[in-house]
Amino acid sequence: MDARCPYLVYRNVMGQDYVTGLLNHVVERQGDFVAGGMLNRKTGESFVDTNVRWSLYLRDLGPFRGPIKAFVNAIAGPALKALHVIEPQIKPKEFEITAYPDGGHIGEHIDTKTGKERVRILSCVYYFAATPRRFDGGELRLFGFPKPNFGEKSGAASFVDIEPHTDTLVVFPSWLFHQVLPVRVPGGAWADSRFTVNCWIHRAAAGRDIAKAGRG
Repeated sequence: MDARCPYLVYRNVMGQDYVTGLLNHVVERQGDFVAGGMLNRKTGESFVDTNVRWSLYLRDLGPFRGPIKAFVNAIAGPALKALHVIEPQIKPKEFEITAYPDGGHIGEHIDTKTGKERVRILSCVYYFAATPRRFDGGELRLFGFPKPNFGEKSGAASFVDIEPHTDTLVVFPSWLFHQVLPVRVPGGAWADSRFTVNCWIHRAAAGRDIAKAGRG
């Protein structure tokens, strides 16, 4: 973990059989993916702007939701501790598959949402793709904090580019600014796209099904 740009990386998370099954799932469900929208935080309305975000989404993970949810639930407490985030009650929610075809990208943004029922604490990104990888680019860029320089102007903010390695899961605070760099798919085939499973660890309401921070 970089102290100025906090994140965690888990490797060899689900195994090849899970990756293969997910790839078959996204090919079978290609027609069900929808374009990702942007949220106007002033009006609360959603809109599509491919100059800012070009990606496609599918919320139905089918039988693949349970295993990834179990893994995220297991690492949620330890991840909070490692990232020095204090939250007594948490719950993994909002699982979705994201596809980035040729030209896909997302501009700089944060994942936090306001409201008592939808407070995102940690963002989780699980990568799966054909092997060997058939796309270029698509790094996740996380923007950290400016370098302190006491008595003078602070230095430039740091950033980290994380390669989308298959069967790897990245966790970072949802308030951290981040973006997905442009994806290039030379062959243009849907199955060669950059695919992820995204989910968020939410602040859980008292009395509901929760994972206790600090427990696996």
